Amino acid sequence: MPEPLCEYEVEAVPGIEALAMRELRAKLGSRLVWMRPARAGFFRFGCRGEPASLNSLRSPIALYAVRHFDIPRPRALLGNQRFTRLCELLRARASAFRCPPSSFGIGAAGSDSPVMLRLRAELVAALGLPYAADGKGHLYMRLLRGDRGGWEALLRTTPAPLSKRAYRKVNVPGALNATVAYAMTCLAAAPANATAVNLCSGSSTILIEHALSQPTHRLLAIDRDAARLAAGRDNAAAGKCARITHLLADARATPLPCQRADLLYADLPFGNLIGTHAENAKLYPAILREAARLARPQAKFVVLTHEIKLLRRCLRGSDWRIAAELAITLSGLHPRIFVLDMDRSA
Repeated sequence: MPEPLCEYEVEAVPGIEALAMRELRAKLGSRLVWMRPARAGFFRFGCRGEPASLNSLRSPIALYAVRHFDIPRPRALLGNQRFTRLCELLRARASAFRCPPSSFGIGAAGSDSPVMLRLRAELVAALGLPYAADGKGHLYMRLLRGDRGGWEALLRTTPAPLSKRAYRKVNVPGALNATVAYAMTCLAAAPANATAVNLCSGSSTILIEHALSQPTHRLLAIDRDAARLAAGRDNAAAGKCARITHLLADARATPLPCQRADLLYADLPFGNLIGTHAENAKLYPAILREAARLARPQAKFVVLTHEIKLLRRCLRGSDWRIAAELAITLSGLHPRIFVLDMDRSA
C-alpha cells in the first residue's frame, strides 16, 4: 500500500524560507509531492508518510503536522466526536516522542477567550498534562483558520523547536539563532580541508553548525571575552565538535599569521544587547581590516549585522566587496547577512 499523503507547515526565520525549501527537497527527494509558500516565515508541503529525516532539518524553526477540521469555529472542537479526534491526534504525536511530554500548550488567536480557555482546560484534563507557563510546552498545538474553510490543528512534530539545538548547553546574551547560523554556513562554499575562522565567536553556534556539515574543515573560534569563549567551548564539546579550536584574542588584532583563512564568519554586535553604535563605528572597520589580513585570495567573509548603513560605509575603501546579501527578520529586527569577497579592483 502506498504511504498516505501528509501535509506539514514549516516555520522559518523570515528571509531564509528559500534555504529551508532547498534543504527539504534534498531531504525528501521523490517523497516530496508539493510545496508552496504560506505567508512570511511559513511554507507548506505534502509528502508521502512521515519520514524520520524531517526532525533532523536544520534550517526551520519548527515543523508542524497539519490536520483539518471541517468546522465553522473553534467552539465545535468541544463536541464529543471532534474533541475525541483531537485528543487522539495529540496522543499519537506525544507517543512519537522519545520521552513522554511533561507539559502542553496551545497557540491561537483569541487564546484568552472563554471558548479557548475552556478548550485548553478540557485538553489538559483529557491529556493529563499541565499547561505550560509560557503557553507552548513540550506537546504544542497551534489553531488556525484554514485557507479553504474550516479550522486546522497544527501539531509540532518535536518536543522542542528544531531551532533549539541540543548542543546549546550554555546560552549567552545575544547568542545567535541556530537556524540563522546554519543559513550563514550555507551561503559561501569553501574548498576541502579549508580553514574557517569565526571572529567574535561568542557561543560558537556558527562554527558548530559549520562543523556538522563540513567534517574535514579546520575551525578556529576567536573572542576576547573569556566567559563567552568558555561557553562556546562547552557548546562545542556538547556538539562533539572537538575540531573547533578556541582562542582568547581580540578579533581586531589576532595573533594569527596572514592569509590563514579560506572562509571567515562574524556575527557583529547590533548595538542593542551588545555594544553601541559609537563602539561599532570603531569596531567594524577594524574587523574588516583584520579579516582582510587573515583571508586567502579566494576567501569569503560571511557577516551578520543590523548596522547595515554602517557596514556599507565601512566597506567603501576596504579590501572587501559585497557578493551577495540576504535580508532577514529576527526578534523584531531586520538584520542582513552579507557575503563578502576580496575586491579585485582595489
